[in-house]
Amino acid sequence: MRSINEISGIIGGIFLLLGINILVFVIVVFLSVFTTATPILGIPILCIGLFQFLYVIPISFSLRRQQRWGLMKGVIIGAVLTALLNGGCWLLILSVSR
Repeated sequence: MRSINEISGIIGGIFLLLGINILVFVIVVFLSVFTTATPILGIPILCIGLFQFLYVIPISFSLRRQQRWGLMKGVIIGAVLTALLNGGCWLLILSVSR
């Protein structure tokens, strides 16, 4: 029974990070449209794999402190998947542009 709870926690952590990534994307796009800092705010959109560590590390520490191991593992797995997907997209963009 414990492994089912951990698996559901991992899946929940992945979806938690997906939701946070979408929220950050919407906030950055909103701010870049309605402010004059468009070049500065465009950086997190392009480098979400690196930028997400600003909020993934505190969330992981908080979940570790609460001993919610499944959710913490899910957040970390989601962060790694996001970084790998971002890196793959950059490789595709750079290979096509040459």
